[in-house]
Amino acid sequence: MNEPLIRSARPADLPRIRQIIRSSKELLKSRRVDQWQDGYPDISILEDDIARAKGYVLETEGEVHGYFALSFEDELPYRVITQGAWLSDAPYCVLHRFALTERLRGTGAARQVLEFWEQQTRTQGVASLRADTHPHNEPMKHQLAQCGFTDCGVIYVRAHQARHAFEKLISTP
Repeated sequence: MNEPLIRSARPADLPRIRQIIRSSKELLKSRRVDQWQDGYPDISILEDDIARAKGYVLETEGEVHGYFALSFEDELPYRVITQGAWLSDAPYCVLHRFALTERLRGTGAARQVLEFWEQQTRTQGVASLRADTHPHNEPMKHQLAQCGFTDCGVIYVRAHQARHAFEKLISTP
C-alpha cells in the first residue's frame, strides 16, 4: 500500500468521516475507554472543521481512511493545566479528532499525521504542538511519546472530563 495522501477535508467527505469517527468510537468503547462516548465529535463540529479549513483526511487509492483537525486557536481547556505544567507559553497548534480506519492502523499513518502536523505548525511560525487524550487511550499516548511529546499534566474538556495533555516544542524557520 502506498503512503496515504493527506489533504483538506471537503463537505463531500462528511459521510465517510462520520463512518470513521463512529468506528473509532466503537473501538474505544471495546477497549473500555469512555473517550468520545458522549456524542462528541458530532456532525456540527465536523462541518465546522471543514468550513474553517481545519479538517484533513488521509486518502488511499481514492478512498478516505482517516480524519483529523488542526487548530491554531487559543483554546479554553488548554489555559489551565493541573498536575504539571506546559513546556511553553508560546502560541500552539492542537491536534483534534484523530481517527484512522482499521486499514491504516499500524501502517505508520499515525506517524505521518504527526509529521504533517509538525510541518504545518512550523510553516505558520508556531513552535508548540499540543494534544490531549483520555488517560486510558494507551495507543494515542504511546504514539505521542514515540514522536517526542512530553506528558505535561491534566486538562479538563467537556463536562470536566480529565485528559492527559501533551506538548512538543519545535524549531521554526
